[in-house]
Amino acid sequence: MAPGMTDTILYIDDDESNLLVLKATCAGELNVITASSGAEGLEILARQEVAVLLVDQRMPGMSGVEVFEVAREHYPDAVRILITAFTDLSDAIAAINRGHIRRYLRKPWEPEELKAALLEAVEIYQTRKKIADLETRLLETERTYALGVVAAGVAHELRNPLAAMSMNLELARMRLDSMNRSLADGHAVDPAHLLSLSNALEKLEVAADNTRKIAEGLELSHRRRDSDVTTDLTEILELTLKFMRAAILKQARLEVEAAHVPLVQGSPQEIGQVLLNLLVNAMQAMPNQPPEESVVGVRLLPSPEGEWVELEVYDNGEGIPDDVLTRIFDPFFTTKTQGGTGLGLAISKKIVEEAGGTITASSVLGEGTRFTVRLPVAVS
Repeated sequence: MAPGMTDTILYIDDDESNLLVLKATCAGELNVITASSGAEGLEILARQEVAVLLVDQRMPGMSGVEVFEVAREHYPDAVRILITAFTDLSDAIAAINRGHIRRYLRKPWEPEELKAALLEAVEIYQTRKKIADLETRLLETERTYALGVVAAGVAHELRNPLAAMSMNLELARMRLDSMNRSLADGHAVDPAHLLSLSNALEKLEVAADNTRKIAEGLELSHRRRDSDVTTDLTEILELTLKFMRAAILKQARLEVEAAHVPLVQGSPQEIGQVLLNLLVNAMQAMPNQPPEESVVGVRLLPSPEGEWVELEVYDNGEGIPDDVLTRIFDPFFTTKTQGGTGLGLAISKKIVEEAGGTITASSVLGEGTRFTVRLPVAVS
């Protein structure tokens, strides 16, 4: 069993003999823990990870379906199996249709048949966990790649204020040394040196303030507000372009059109990741064009009906063939020979759709590509 996986079965039944039979049947192969009521079972779920939740339908207090309604909301990863009598099949079918359970088994159950069903359910649970772990690792790979682009932009932004700080610190030190020598020789301090020192300190203060603003900008990308559900797209666009501008301008002319727009649904960090992915894609769409002929553009505007905000990222690069365009949001699909996981657009699509929005792409060969993100205006 893979690290972090579990083969624990939680069996809830008010019939003590059934609990004992199942524990004996699965001994040595599966870890079975039991509870004699729905309330007791939910207490166990709150304390430990469970792969499979096996529940009898007819129990005093809470029925099996009622247990699953709670479990589905709070412990959705557990595979849910209902045990029901023939007369209760309508409850089982309704539970399946509503997504409360994966399958049902009829009473009286055969121990070996039930064990086989549980082994299958455990395998399903563990496979889901492995896939989730893989998705997490791949997402981090894609974010690390994008982080490299941002890091280059941050280095560029910090270079000027740091150079100014260094130069003015050196100038201030020279003026102080000169004034100390004058005082040591019994001479008056040259007013010009005082003025020069004051100017150097003032410029040093400005450079330090610019560095602070850059640090605040980086902090903004991780800031969560309004319960992590709303984003100021104007602010995110300004921040992202601040660190991407230098990298973009090495390859293309940058066009920006940003209207005042309301807050939208979605977390700032995740929507910022979408914008970053689209800008990186646009930069990579023009490998053979000279910078003076290349364009990367961003448009931010409210929709005419006022219920959406539209974010467009476009380029005048090679364009995308129709057969490729239909697949660009598929996980792992990439036309890059190196440096890409094929996950950036798939991740962006998932983020946008989870925020209630849409992302589409249009392209003309030889003319360029345009991505349009539509996000719902946040409910005030």
